[in-house]
Amino acid sequence: MTTTLTDTVRLGLIGDNIADSKSPRLHELAGRLIGRPTAYDRLVPKTLGLDFDAVFEKARAEGFRGLNITYPYKERVVPKLRIDQPQVARLGACNTVVFEADGPRGYNTDWSGFKAAYRHAFGDAAPGAVCMIGAGGVGKAVAFGLVDLGMTELRLVERDLPKAEALAEALRAAVPGLAVSCTTDAAEGAKGASGLVNCTPVGMVGYGGTPLPRENMAGGTWA
Repeated sequence: MTTTLTDTVRLGLIGDNIADSKSPRLHELAGRLIGRPTAYDRLVPKTLGLDFDAVFEKARAEGFRGLNITYPYKERVVPKLRIDQPQVARLGACNTVVFEADGPRGYNTDWSGFKAAYRHAFGDAAPGAVCMIGAGGVGKAVAFGLVDLGMTELRLVERDLPKAEALAEALRAAVPGLAVSCTTDAAEGAKGASGLVNCTPVGMVGYGGTPLPRENMAGGTWA
């Protein structure tokens, strides 16, 4: 498909709890700033009466240039994509899709963005021992980002222990000797941890509360 700089770039976000997402405003403003007309749609499978796969194919057929993928589809989208970066392929999760002439390509800005934000805030300081709550798509990305940053120990907190154990095994295989433990008890996982990371939907609109009570945050040096 041939496009010009005056054509509107169609983008979208697929997720289940995105009614209040500011992504449309962000991307459409960015488009105006670079002089490129941009349209950005929220695509909620349930609202559209379709499953994720059908929404994905609908966006491709309608000429979308790219998609953001959020909870709970970051892992489900992976088999549909060509992933060129080995560091991203190992994650098993993508949050960004670009439709190219030879098919959709996958990227993960949870991984790259987390590392960039950490370095911006803490420079070359190592993360130390980290308690990470949630081992889904974003948890995988952040966990491997922490590995890249020099993390020495990871406590995975997850209600679904088999999911946590699967991520733990992937991390141990990538970094032999890395200390990784799994628990369903967030307070226990946070004891003595330097870093605290929330990789669950808890705290988003529609998922009120906190994954870790305030009194269990006191020992951390960063979050």
